[in-house]
Amino acid sequence: MTRILVHGAHVNGESIDGTGSSFHSLRDRLGQAGAGSGDIVVLSGLQGRDLVLATMAVWQLNAVPMPVPEPGPDGQDARPLFDACQVSPDLSVLPAAPGHQANRLDTTAVLHLSSGSTDRPKVVRRGVSSVLQDAEGYRTGLGLAPGDRVAVPVPLVHSFGWGIAISALLSGCDIDVTPFVRASTPARKADSGAVSVLALTPPVARLMIQTRRQGEFLPRAAMAGAGPVSDELGKAFQERFGVPLLRGYGSTETGGTFFGDQGMGRPVPGVDIVEPLPGGRGELVLRLAAPVEGYLSDDQEPRREWRTGDIVRHGTDGCMHFEQRVRGPLRLNGRFIRANITEQVLRSVPGTTDVFLLVLPRSDSPEIEDFYAVVEGSASKDDLLAALSKGPAQNPIPQVVVCDRLPRTTVGKRDRDALIETVRKVSTCD
Repeated sequence: MTRILVHGAHVNGESIDGTGSSFHSLRDRLGQAGAGSGDIVVLSGLQGRDLVLATMAVWQLNAVPMPVPEPGPDGQDARPLFDACQVSPDLSVLPAAPGHQANRLDTTAVLHLSSGSTDRPKVVRRGVSSVLQDAEGYRTGLGLAPGDRVAVPVPLVHSFGWGIAISALLSGCDIDVTPFVRASTPARKADSGAVSVLALTPPVARLMIQTRRQGEFLPRAAMAGAGPVSDELGKAFQERFGVPLLRGYGSTETGGTFFGDQGMGRPVPGVDIVEPLPGGRGELVLRLAAPVEGYLSDDQEPRREWRTGDIVRHGTDGCMHFEQRVRGPLRLNGRFIRANITEQVLRSVPGTTDVFLLVLPRSDSPEIEDFYAVVEGSASKDDLLAALSKGPAQNPIPQVVVCDRLPRTTVGKRDRDALIETVRKVSTCD
């Protein structure tokens, strides 16, 4: 916190602790509400500048911020730690409930919600050293320096947006965290020179390449994280904005770990690859200089090695290339889905003999994924969709493909490549 204020950083053109900033009054109200060293403060539904200022106010009290989305009207998004001290979207402060048991998180800098393999995400602990390592990775990869103006038009409630915003501030940069509404806004800021560095997600980058140029300036650097970047998107972005679209990779538990101009990039300082070895393929296992603190409910000691759950190819040039998730819980557009329930529902329909679920990138927009179910048997597509419509409301309904028999290999296993080809053919016909 002190490092950020010493640099005199600005958020959306205004000083963090300047006259008229809500930082001071929010810090005072949090103190009056009893928030102190090691206490959790839930930042519920805050966006943009408000979320950054609230984080700074919490840190000044040596407390631990936990940004979360605002709960939905049906209550399905109710978050853990509802009895901790909270800051609401209008910046009002709700003290911790009587009897709330404070967690003494003296080494933790922030709590983030993971995407989760069940309907309730896990609460991830990010240590102070991990956040500082994150900052160093972005500073090195993007060449960040005081005077840079970094646009982060992506949700800050998620670990990627929050992480790069804080990392930019720690690097002495000013940040523009105006929430994304239309692609023309960040594009215009880049064209006019109002921002010099862009931090995007691949879907935002794709929308921005469709905008018309509105000025003579070019950004100094741009990156896309929280999803794969296709070669086609990278080429189109460079043609539109005049700079390469660098790739970033990381996880909620570790922060950013890879950075580069192709594939997933290469490890940032403080990150070593344990597996796979150069030229090999397998689950990506990392060793980190900053320990991974794990989850709030985790009794394990902080650990240096982390199994990512991603299958990668390790190039002989040191660059990593993502191939697929470890088979298990499926992840669709960055969020885990309850695929086991979807499969159970489909198998319960009379006439179904087998089911195979797939998550595939779109051929024309690879940064966006679609969910498919290939169903073997005589069940009708209408009956299958009707059964799915009665499942959990929060679970996505897949596109259903029905076939007489799932393609299999010579040893009787389901042939994934043939299944993908089947789905692609049906999608093209549709």
